[in-house]
Amino acid sequence: MNRIIRLAMPLAALGLVAGCGDSPETLLGKAQGSFGAQDYAAARKQLAAALLKQPENPKLLALMVQTQLQLGDPDGAEGAVTRLQQTGAEIPDLARIKAQIALLRARPQDALALVGNDTTIEGWRIRAEAQLALGNPAKAAEAFENGMAAGDDIALAEAYARFKLTSNDTQGAAAVLQRMVKMAPRSYETLVLTGDLAAARGQTDHAIDAYRKVLEAYPDRVAPMIALANQYDAKGRIDDAQDLVEKAGKLAPDNPDADALKYQLLAEKGEWEKIRLGLQGRESQLEPGSGLQMRYAEALLRLGHAEQARMLFSRAVLVLPGNPYSRMMLGEAQLASGDAESAWATLKQLAASTLARPELLESAEKAARATGAPEAESLAARLEPARLKAAMALVSRGDMAVMHHDWATVRTVYGKLLAQGEDPEVLKRLALAASNLGDARDATGYADRALAVSPNNPDYLYLAGLVRLNGGTDLPGARRLLEAAAAADPRNTVIAQDLERAKAAAG
Repeated sequence: MNRIIRLAMPLAALGLVAGCGDSPETLLGKAQGSFGAQDYAAARKQLAAALLKQPENPKLLALMVQTQLQLGDPDGAEGAVTRLQQTGAEIPDLARIKAQIALLRARPQDALALVGNDTTIEGWRIRAEAQLALGNPAKAAEAFENGMAAGDDIALAEAYARFKLTSNDTQGAAAVLQRMVKMAPRSYETLVLTGDLAAARGQTDHAIDAYRKVLEAYPDRVAPMIALANQYDAKGRIDDAQDLVEKAGKLAPDNPDADALKYQLLAEKGEWEKIRLGLQGRESQLEPGSGLQMRYAEALLRLGHAEQARMLFSRAVLVLPGNPYSRMMLGEAQLASGDAESAWATLKQLAASTLARPELLESAEKAARATGAPEAESLAARLEPARLKAAMALVSRGDMAVMHHDWATVRTVYGKLLAQGEDPEVLKRLALAASNLGDARDATGYADRALAVSPNNPDYLYLAGLVRLNGGTDLPGARRLLEAAAAADPRNTVIAQDLERAKAAAG
């Protein structure tokens, strides 16, 4: 049914708004202009209207194939390819087109087979993205580099820059972006990546300016709307963020990112009843551990439905064993449901961290007092206003340094916090700082100390493996630790990708 809708319905429906009185030649010219301006939705409408009049026009069909690929519609692209083949027209890049369709359908092995030994820029891009989908980042990087050496292509460059960003290589992403600016300074890809790079570096104001420029040039694109809304949220401009999310929701009602951010913003404003009403009919569809599920669970907790919230947070903890938020909220739900013993067992380790936030300390202190735990007094002391303010100021400084990848400051700040006790979260940040500063020995030492405090925590298993992998030391140990982390948190795609890197490195 979906395929029929995509291939047949839009041709008639979209033609009504694309200018039925225009000739196919005029519509083709308009579509070429829209395609060149990267307004692929408009190009599809114009081509659909033209194809109603000339359904076997090979020029129209060839452009429709490329348009559907740009829109990420594999069914639409395949349908246009089939019709183009039926005209008898030669399609010189058919294998590459089919490879792109295979990628869109999450069939990377098929894409690699189709692209074969193609050494065009597009061939290298397909090969790189297929290798990424298969969890082979080293092979992907090699393909990206070969593609970049073959010439200028904005799609390849953007994909490579995003690969760098997801690898936390902001310097490498910036170098690729500089080349993109020379290639196509006003392209959608270049403008968006400018914002994404600033956001990754924690440069919120620069990111806001960049995303605004994107929306000035491409006012109906949903992704930069959501990105800008996230930056407004980071600045505390929740109303501005909500306005953008509402607009994005109208343009793309089924967009999961807009949906998630909508409820996150409602939670930040404490509008729990709106969250409950909006999500209660979807409760059975909410994936455990997802942002929406935890927003809904928190709304139930704040509205007095502690037992139901406890059940939902218990499910979240099962699928996100290393997530401190889900554990903190489970502890709150246990406390609210009258089970102080379970609440203290859940919150005790979290509250021991020097990075613990006031709301966590407050819940932990209540649970400790209710169970008669001696830690209640020390928790109360940490909540003393002057002491709490000084501690949170230092934590905030450390958070900002991590966000800006200012690793020297990270090392200084968390070194001071480590003096307050052997805290695995502090050790984790020190390990990351040392690793990024090229000090593999200290990175491994900090990571191993964090793991010693919490031996079965998948986050610390991952950290201990990662610093070894990045430092090129003890590669068999890196693989063993990452395998243990993947077993403890099997749904974590980041761990899975780095495990593949470790396997390749260890041989």
